[in-house]
Amino acid sequence: FCASSRRSACGERPPRGRDGLGRDAGATATVGRVTSTISPSLSRRGRASYAAVAALAWAGVASMIIISTLGGYAPPTYYEEGLFGGAAYGWAGAPQRLVECLSYFTELSNVMVALVSTVLSRRGRVGRWGRAAHLCALMMITVTAVVYAVLIAPTETLSGFALVAYPLQHIVVPIAFVGVVALAGPRGGITWGTLGRALLIPPVWVAYTLARGALVHQYPYGFVNVWRIGYAQVGVNIVAILSGALVFMGFFAAIDWAIRRTKRAEAISSGDGAEGR
Repeated sequence: FCASSRRSACGERPPRGRDGLGRDAGATATVGRVTSTISPSLSRRGRASYAAVAALAWAGVASMIIISTLGGYAPPTYYEEGLFGGAAYGWAGAPQRLVECLSYFTELSNVMVALVSTVLSRRGRVGRWGRAAHLCALMMITVTAVVYAVLIAPTETLSGFALVAYPLQHIVVPIAFVGVVALAGPRGGITWGTLGRALLIPPVWVAYTLARGALVHQYPYGFVNVWRIGYAQVGVNIVAILSGALVFMGFFAAIDWAIRRTKRAEAISSGDGAEGR
């Protein structure tokens, strides 16, 4: 490690990059009362890891859209009134099946993961809005995995294509994305503004789901099925899930802060050791 921030012990300048905000990588950004260090570009291994996650996420999104639109999934063994379904057989029902597929929170969260992972695999860094999108994708895919495991999977019977596509989107992609974020970053750049921007998409999805449901009387999940449980219970369910999303975001931000603090302490300690030598 170099003892000087201007030149290394070998007389060479350390590499300097620029993040999405136009600052030198590793620079400090101050927003309001929150100060956060912008992380440098990802390593080659980190970018490769995000490329692998992007491939998994895009494969899941593409397969789900194609199979759903073409009517390739077996009909459910139990149909709950007010949920998606009932599209005409064949090409006549393809538009409805496509819209319903894209209306699932699962699909939206996997698209977010695919987009963010693609950008990071190609650029290796994100800017202010990119950091918010990354945190949003992390929160959404975590909510997807938890809600599926707790509320949906226990009562769902899979068959045919769903035996592969459903675990891919609800289990494999969430685990892969969370794992890569933990190991590769990016680190820092989380301010109060970042948290606010990261929360924009879920409320928009809720508003879209309720507005569309009021018109077609169909909803993607039982816990938002107004037709069956009413607006009051749906409101309680949504507040509970969004509160959980806030907890996840706070947890991820705290872990990010702890990792950066530990690494900063190790760098300072190593620098002091280099000076002592």
